[in-house]
Amino acid sequence: MGYQRPRGTQDFLPDYLDKWNYVESVWRKITSRYNFREIVTPMFESTELFCRTAGETSDIVTKEMYTFDDRGGRSITLRPEGTAPVVRAYFENKMYAEMQPVKLFYIMPMFRYERPQAGRFRQHYQYGVECIGVRNPYIDVEVISLFMEFYSELGVLEPIVWLNSLGCSECRVEYKKKLVQFLRESEECLCEECKIRLHKNPLRALDCKNDECRAYLDKAPLLKDNLCPDCSSDFEQVKRLLNLKKINFVIKPMLVRGLDYYNRTVFEIAAKGVSAKEVIAGGGRYDYLLKEIGGVDSSAFGAGAGMERIIQTLEMQNVEIPRQNVLRTAVVSISAQANEQAFLLAEALRAKGLAIELIVDAKKIGKTLALLDSNKYAYVLIMGEDEMRNRSIVLKNLSMRTQQIVSLDDLRKIEVAIAEGKS
Repeated sequence: MGYQRPRGTQDFLPDYLDKWNYVESVWRKITSRYNFREIVTPMFESTELFCRTAGETSDIVTKEMYTFDDRGGRSITLRPEGTAPVVRAYFENKMYAEMQPVKLFYIMPMFRYERPQAGRFRQHYQYGVECIGVRNPYIDVEVISLFMEFYSELGVLEPIVWLNSLGCSECRVEYKKKLVQFLRESEECLCEECKIRLHKNPLRALDCKNDECRAYLDKAPLLKDNLCPDCSSDFEQVKRLLNLKKINFVIKPMLVRGLDYYNRTVFEIAAKGVSAKEVIAGGGRYDYLLKEIGGVDSSAFGAGAGMERIIQTLEMQNVEIPRQNVLRTAVVSISAQANEQAFLLAEALRAKGLAIELIVDAKKIGKTLALLDSNKYAYVLIMGEDEMRNRSIVLKNLSMRTQQIVSLDDLRKIEVAIAEGKS
């Protein structure tokens, strides 16, 4: 075949979408329980929005963005992450005038130019939440609780929260001095990217995924040991609330996340069988992003995760994903004379809300029945010349291997038999 999908993208086939739709339905149920409302932002934004908010030295900006000039000469970027566009929409649409916090959830495609691998695609979908306009640790824990409740509902095995505090801008001043000194003492041990980070954004070195570099960085001074009193008190309250909720968490002192706008609480969620590099969710507080975009001194907390990643996790853990239980029914005509009447019957049953497949002029009824049975059809309504003369149909229950003759004039009996699973 001459055409193939672009590298790093995928076709979502019906069986996969059955799983997708179930996961999405649970996500909508849990977010509704926490009073979040859905938002959808444009698929592309001004490039400057992501450069100013994600950080000019972040991997997203330096390596992964799909950026182009439109016909008006404006630099446009396909959306690589969901938080910045949602915050932009919050200010542009004056949602700050509503009751605070404004609680929003989304399921949207994201685009990142990175090496495709298991669970990572250049076009992928994220589900996430943003809680904007209120500063307190209860918001932090509410979002973490939402995600853990979502994973519990799905049946994810052994989810655990990794937790850290990045402090505030004041905390980081002294900490950065200590970190830079540590990095400079053995700069030759750093990978090439961390050597650049040392001079541009040393905190980002802590997020390095290079194994050799990681072994050295694990000895770096810890941000949690340099928190100011306010940040320390805030973090203690977060931990206390998580304990009250009996949420399983561990402190990860090197956890910094990959975006510049985070401060104070950050978290990731891991699960059984998922590697440390492939966590299933993450997020944190981002007060500085609100200042950057809207110029206001407020607070927000958000988190996101990949739809493909959670489905992959459920499959890896052999967690059964329920399928929609639809009674699949076929109307089959076995003669050309019955085609039109079979068509009208199928349409009448569809109008009653039933899922109906129409098969006309079937030549080999035995082969047709076997094919329908193997494809999980529950019922077959057969119409031939005899049935046309008698104004009847043969109603076969494939699972119970029973059949009965039903009058075409008694559409209600046909409908009830199918809908209630009666033979």
